[in-house]
Amino acid sequence: MQRSALRRQSESARHYVDFTATDSTLQTLTALAATTLGFSAAQLNILDEDVQYTRAQHGGPFPHTLPRSVTACQHVVASAGPVAVSNSVLDRFSNDPVRAATAQALHALSLGSYVGVPLRGREGLIIGTLCVLDAEPHPANEYTVTTLTEFGRVVETHLEALRGHGRSKSAGCVRAVAAAIERGEITPWYQPIVDVSSGAVTAVEALARWTRPGDGTTAPSMVSPADFLPTIEGSDLEIDVDHAVLVRALVDFERWMVDAPEMDLHVNLSARHLAAPDAVRHLIEIVAASAVPAARVVFELTETVSHARPARAHEFVSALQAVGFRVLLDDIGIGFSSLERLVDFPVDGFKIDAGIARTLGTAAGDSLVRALAGFAVDTGRALVVEGIESDHQVAAARHTGCTRVQGFLYSRAVPARDVRSLFD
Repeated sequence: MQRSALRRQSESARHYVDFTATDSTLQTLTALAATTLGFSAAQLNILDEDVQYTRAQHGGPFPHTLPRSVTACQHVVASAGPVAVSNSVLDRFSNDPVRAATAQALHALSLGSYVGVPLRGREGLIIGTLCVLDAEPHPANEYTVTTLTEFGRVVETHLEALRGHGRSKSAGCVRAVAAAIERGEITPWYQPIVDVSSGAVTAVEALARWTRPGDGTTAPSMVSPADFLPTIEGSDLEIDVDHAVLVRALVDFERWMVDAPEMDLHVNLSARHLAAPDAVRHLIEIVAASAVPAARVVFELTETVSHARPARAHEFVSALQAVGFRVLLDDIGIGFSSLERLVDFPVDGFKIDAGIARTLGTAAGDSLVRALAGFAVDTGRALVVEGIESDHQVAAARHTGCTRVQGFLYSRAVPARDVRSLFD
């Protein structure tokens, strides 16, 4: 099954809980927020599914951890917006469940006022709060909320730097992708994988595409993968895109199995899965919820998997194979470690990158592809050549011993409604 919204938020938040990654700037910003707004205390809190972790504080001391269920900040995370409460008149929030619940939490903590704003992480999800609080009531005005929100944006930048890679992507773009996943706008389009001799379609690869719906006055529009996939690189949204594509692809593939009983479904997996808790279990559950046998599903691991710990990568691949999935190593030819990974990884096959396919028909290109095809035969592995765009390349691929190819010569990626025409 796909990760729930709470699970996604929780796992994103845990990337920011490392107390060994200290930065005095976080402490300074927290103190400045309190003094600027005239509150006696402030906290920078990270909240996962069960626990609130205080990363920085002023005016405490406050516990470093609390059960999420007893905190005021849980309501900021849940509401996804600022919450401002003065405890001077509790019952005036009776028509506002979020503020009423926050006021009750303040009363239990013997506090008189609270203002909290959400903090977002790399995945575009809310990971915690920056809040100011006081034993005395304070007016919860617009200036307080706006100023605290500005402090929060600076805090987000420093949290991201502590995570290790800095905020190199636009936060707005990341949030747009996260929202598109929630709305079901990320769907699979399909490109055929073809038998080089017969021209028959032996498999389809599901590729992530983002379609923005029209608003009644404008038509639906496509967002290029080159415009949104790099935006989420290095974040857990890569996992959510993969899950969204897999779920929809399985629904489509159930219909096609009747007409194409020997065809396989290829689905891409980001190397991000290797670091995710229960990644294999989630994939197994998603496929098990469909009528598609595991033996018909081929997962393609991107070549960036070479950056993962070898032991973890081996364990991940073997666990998928144990339940019947096949695993291919994608984009062989990109990066310096391709040949090493071919030897080391227990994969069922590999795909030759389009960059190498473009050299087919040259002495050097044919020699390299011939060697890779021989390696595939000798080790009992499948081989697919990507990026085929001409009959000349097809002939060269056949001559070098390749049996399956993929590329624009046969078809670009098409929506599900057009896939049956590929079978003809």
